Parts: sequence; C-alpha cells; structure tokens
Amino acid sequence: MRNCLFPILVLSCAWLGWSQAAPTPPPGTPAAAPAQTATAPSVSPSLKPRGPEAVAASDPNKVVAVVDGKQITAKQALDLLKALTPDERKQREGKLADLVQQLYTQEQLADMAKKMNMDQQDPWKDRLVLARDQVLAQAYVTHLRDEAAKTPVDDPKAYYDSHPDEFDQVKLSGIFVSFTPPGTPAPQPGQTGKTEQQAEDKANELEKKLKAGGDFAALARTDNDNSAVSAKGGELGTFNLGDTQIPPVLRSAIGKLQAGQISEPIRVNSAFLILKMDSRQKQAYADVQTSLTEKLRNEKTQSVVKQEVDKYKIKVEDEDFFGVPGSRPIPSLQKSPSGTSR
Repeated sequence: MRNCLFPILVLSCAWLGWSQAAPTPPPGTPAAAPAQTATAPSVSPSLKPRGPEAVAASDPNKVVAVVDGKQITAKQALDLLKALTPDERKQREGKLADLVQQLYTQEQLADMAKKMNMDQQDPWKDRLVLARDQVLAQAYVTHLRDEAAKTPVDDPKAYYDSHPDEFDQVKLSGIFVSFTPPGTPAPQPGQTGKTEQQAEDKANELEKKLKAGGDFAALARTDNDNSAVSAKGGELGTFNLGDTQIPPVLRSAIGKLQAGQISEPIRVNSAFLILKMDSRQKQAYADVQTSLTEKLRNEKTQSVVKQEVDKYKIKVEDEDFFGVPGSRPIPSLQKSPSGTSR
C-alpha cells in the first residue's frame, strides 16, 4: 500500500479509463421467411458522439458555440484546444466551454495586436522571442525524454535484489513531544510551550516507560502532542522504507527496528518522536515489478535531461555585472564628517 504517512509526519512536525452468428437451424427445419426491412431506429442519445475529437470527426462544420456573435464550429474549437497538453485538458475537464472562450478571446486580442504591429515593437518583440525559445526548449527536453524512454532500462529484478531495504513495508506508530524553539512567538492555545530540553526530558521518560512494558497506544493517546495521531492511538500508517519522502534521520532509525521494537527519541525539527515498529515485511518482487520498472525508467530520463542541462551551468567571471551578494562594494564619493571620502 502506498504510503500516506510522511505527508502526515512532515506536516505534524513542520517538516514532516457484438455480434453473434445466428445458430444453424436443425436439419429439416423450414426456412425462415425473409425478414421485413424495418425503419432505422432513431439514434440513442447515449450513442451520439461526445467530446471535442468525436464531434469534430463526425461533423467538423457543426456549430458548437457562439462568441461575440460569431459561430464557432467543432473543428475551430478543436483547433484551439490542440495546443494544450493532455494534462492541461484534464485539469479543465468539465469546463471546456470556459477554456474555449479563453483561448478564442486570446486569439482575437493577439490578432488585433498584430494588426497594430505590436509584435515588432519593444518590449513585446523581445518577449515573443523569449516565449518562442521557452516553447522550443521544452520541446527539446520532451524529445530527450521520449528518446531515453525507448532505450532499455536496468534489470528491475537485479535492482530489487541489490536494494532489499527499499522494499521493506513497515507499519509504524508514534508519539510526538513538541517544543517551542527559542525566539518564536508565545505559544498559542493548544500548544505545549515546552522548551527543547523539557521536551527531550519528557521523551526520554516516555521511552523508559515504554521499554519497561508501558502500553504504547495508551501513552500515545495521553502524552502525544500531535492531536491527529493521538486520536488514533499513535497509528501513523503503512509505507515503504524506500520512500524518498522519508527524511534520512528517520529512515536510519526505522531501518534498525524490528517488529515490536521502540526507537529512542528522534529529534525532528520542533519535536521529539518515539517510533514503534508495529510490523515489517518485505514486498514480493511480483508486487513491485511494474512500479519499479517505471521508477527506473523515470530516473533514466531524468538523468539524460540533467546531463544535457548541466552542460550549461554558468561560471561567473564578473561579480560586479551580476551584483553577486558579498562582492566588493563600490566606493562612495561622499565625504565623511571628517572630510575624507568613504
């Protein structure tokens, strides 16, 4: 099960889509009379083409909207939408009419600007060049990703065998003991107001109680400074130890625990966290093969793009030009009260 834990941890700690052939009649059966031609039934509304592509393919000249008194055909509306990516279309699902209006308005305003030759005037001329370069740069990055995706990925089974810890599925419970960092505003209602030392002392005390046989769920309800976790008796959820959202300090602590064991207090920004390993098991390769293959493919495409982009890292030769912080200040020609220049 995909981990929902660490968005909770991070927030709570401030880090944390027929036809069948007629049966052959038995021998001797009289031939059926020719079927009478029936009048074609009306098309069911459920069979009508729906969606921009389907309607435009069925009847490209069909008027689908009117804007500013002008009729917009299915083909024209689809042409407006073609510039959008599938994700952009999906984000506006159910609001395509508003989107067509927005794109049509943008097109008309741009046409009026071109009639005024604004595309040849500063600063619009330079901004058009910049926008064009941005689109083409993104097109090239997409090309790199597509080409990388066509090449074979590393053997997912070999990766699985050589990274066993990443496929540990663990179920955890936790107790948070929070503190107010120095210099922060006065505690609000519901906040503990403990200092870091006070929180650490309490966490150490709770650890001793738990390792002496104390009921983790009971203490998680009574001594937990995270109300959401407290209400569930300390339950944090199930997740994979290989999840990149897990901070290294927590991954290290969790990796040392076996089922039933309790961690030492772990400092996580403005709290100390005591973890209990409720269960731990390794995911079978068959259960992770698909997601692992996709992960390796994504890492490969990202690596190809990063390698290309990293070629263009800048090396500053003139700090004065870029105004780099910490560069030598420009001498002032103003005279100090003593009469000397500063």
